[in-house]
Amino acid sequence: MSFIAPILSVIIPVYNTQKYLPKCLDSIIHQTITNIEIICVNDGSTDDSLRILESYQKQDGRINIINKENGGLSSARNIGIEHAKGKYITFVDSDDYVELNTYEKALSCFNLENVDLVYFSTRLVIEYDSSRMQNEQYFEHKYTGLKNLSSDVITKMDVCAWNKIYKISIIKKYDIKFPEGLWCEDNPFFWSYALVSNSVFFLNDELYNYRIRAGSIMCQHNKKRKGNYKTSHELDSLRCFEYLLHFIFKWNLIDKFKPVLVDLFMQKIYESLHHSSKKDRKLALIKSTEIINLFNLMHYFPDNNEITSLNSKRYYKLPRVNQLFLSKKQRFLGIWDADKYFIVCFLGIKLKIKKRHF
Repeated sequence: MSFIAPILSVIIPVYNTQKYLPKCLDSIIHQTITNIEIICVNDGSTDDSLRILESYQKQDGRINIINKENGGLSSARNIGIEHAKGKYITFVDSDDYVELNTYEKALSCFNLENVDLVYFSTRLVIEYDSSRMQNEQYFEHKYTGLKNLSSDVITKMDVCAWNKIYKISIIKKYDIKFPEGLWCEDNPFFWSYALVSNSVFFLNDELYNYRIRAGSIMCQHNKKRKGNYKTSHELDSLRCFEYLLHFIFKWNLIDKFKPVLVDLFMQKIYESLHHSSKKDRKLALIKSTEIINLFNLMHYFPDNNEITSLNSKRYYKLPRVNQLFLSKKQRFLGIWDADKYFIVCFLGIKLKIKKRHF
C-alpha cells in the first residue's frame, strides 16, 4: 500500500495539561477533514498527560506521540516541525481547542492564488481574569479576505502561532524556528514567516478557542510582581527581537522591515523595562544599545532620536524612561544618576547637570 502524505500537520505541545487535553484532542480527531497527522510532543509531563495521549493513540492511528525531556514550548514546537509530513502546518496549545470545521474551512482558502498564510479568528475562553491582560481587541481582524503581507498589514495582526495555517515549504526553505528558552517566542516566528510570504487570507470565523487560565505561560508572563516573585525572562521581548533581526539580516529583509523597525524596537524595550525590577531596568537599556551596535542600526537610522539616544547611552532622552526609573517621590524631589548627567527633579521640574570628570 502506497503512503499518502497528509495535507496538514497539527502540532500539539503537551506539558501537564491533563485537565484540558481530552477536549483538545477530541476537537482535532473529529475534524471534518480527515487527511491530517496529529503530532503530540510530550514535553516531559509529570501528570497524567502521557497516559491520555497513549489512550487516544490507540483509538486514532493519525496520532504520533513524541516524548522528550522538558525543554519548553519552543523546543516542543520545533521538534514537531522537524517531524511534520504535511503540505501545511498548524499549532494547537494542549489546553485550547478548535471548532470541528476549522481545518476544512481554512485549507480551502489556499485554493486562491498566492496565499501563503491563512489567519482565522479567535474566541477567548476565560477562566482567569488578570485585569483582562488578553483583550479581545488584540485578536480582532482588521481586514477581510486576501491581503498582501506588507509591513503595515503585519503590524495589525496578532503574532500568535496557533490561529494560523502555514506552508511547510516556506518554513523549511527559510529555516524558520521558534527561539528556544525564551518567552514571547511567537513574535519572531510569526514575523519571520510573514516577511518572506506574499499574502494572507483573513478568515473572520472564530475557529480557535483560546483558554486563559491560571498557571498558563501567558498568565505567568503577565503576572505582577508580588513579594519576592521574580522571573528570569524580563529581557525576553528584546532577546526575541534580536533573534528576529538575525533572521532579517540573514535573508536581506531589512528594506521590508525598516518602516516598522524602530516602533517595534521601542515597544520591546518598554515591555522589557515594564517586566524588570527597578534595579534591573538599566540592563534592558544596555541590551538595547548592544542590539543597535550588533546590527549597525545607526547606519539605517542616522537621524532617529530614539536610536541615537540608545546608541549614545543617553537613556534619559527616551520618552517614558524617567517614569519607569523614578518613583513618584523621586520625580517630585530627587536625583537620577545618568551616564553623563545628573537629572535633578525639584517640585516636578527636571534639570540636567553635566558630570565633571577629574
